[in-house]
Amino acid sequence: MAVLGIVTITSYGSWLYSFGVLIGPIHDDVGWGTTMLGVTFGAGFVINGGASVVGGRLLDRYGCRGPFLLQAVVGGGSLLAATWATHQVVFGALYALGAGIVGATGFYHVTTAAAARLRPDRPDLAIARLTMIGALCSAIYLPMTAWMVEAWGWRSTGRVLALLAIAGALLTVTLGESGRSGEAASKNPWQAMRSALGRPAVRRMLLVFFLVWLAYTTILGYQVPIMTGAGLGLGAAGAIGGLRGFGQLFGRVGLMGVVERFGADPLLRLAYAVSAVGVAFLLVGTVPAGIAYAVVAGASLGATSPLQAIYARARFDAPDLGLLMGLQGLAVGLAGGIGPVVGGVTHDLTGSWTPTVLLAVVALVCSTLLLGNGSKGR
Repeated sequence: MAVLGIVTITSYGSWLYSFGVLIGPIHDDVGWGTTMLGVTFGAGFVINGGASVVGGRLLDRYGCRGPFLLQAVVGGGSLLAATWATHQVVFGALYALGAGIVGATGFYHVTTAAAARLRPDRPDLAIARLTMIGALCSAIYLPMTAWMVEAWGWRSTGRVLALLAIAGALLTVTLGESGRSGEAASKNPWQAMRSALGRPAVRRMLLVFFLVWLAYTTILGYQVPIMTGAGLGLGAAGAIGGLRGFGQLFGRVGLMGVVERFGADPLLRLAYAVSAVGVAFLLVGTVPAGIAYAVVAGASLGATSPLQAIYARARFDAPDLGLLMGLQGLAVGLAGGIGPVVGGVTHDLTGSWTPTVLLAVVALVCSTLLLGNGSKGR
């Protein structure tokens, strides 16, 4: 479980959490616009989404060595190559490809499925423990990335981040066929996905996950520039972002006991509603409000990841769990492809981060209401 936790940290940290810190320094150094960088971030999510079912299928068929070997070679390698690019199109293409492959093979849709299979007796407990380790990611990567950028510049920082992703993936390859389905996966993955999508509960769930991650990916991508735009220094913004990541731990401590008592459904709705309140604190633009954002949004986002995995696992067939959890990754990828681009464009057009924050709040409120309409059964 510790190895899966490490690769989760290095996967998310390599770009999802760190890129928001790099945006400002990249723009200041080479003059590439916020919109272009937002497109790069969003394209990474689109690739991540499209390839998520591939990452899950590799897990079903070959165990951990399948998705994580691909991550080390193509994902980490592309992120590393991007740090030497001098043209924005070359940088954008390499970075988006690397980010997308790392996400498709190392985000929670893969690692939670692997964790559940490693502990078939207590799959939900395994998921909760994995996400407890994963919660350390932003607490480590945000302040670390801010410090490295100020000390070494964005290119050297990007190289360190890429090498850490490669190292985490190679470590997990050593698990071999662990995480492979105990039952034979479906011979026709397309039929398995069509069958799952034929269930109303699954369709509603994926729509909700899309809206939720439209909000989360936008805020996670821009939280540091949102705070620096409000007058905070880069170091302070990075520290608050790290505190938000650390706050995720509070949303996961003792979570399984609460889930066993109340069920995942009402807790997931509560997590979405509290997240909307937490994100709204960014509109205030002060250090105390930033801390409130870190604590409230951090704890609710922390609870969201394991709750969504538990919620989704109960609605998918076990032999194709990796593949079908990839549908969750697809919804997240599409959301991530849209949210950061809209956030970057609105900022460039208005000169304010307020529309970006409001977009996230509205999406979270809508998610709460949609899930509240009910999504029972398989």
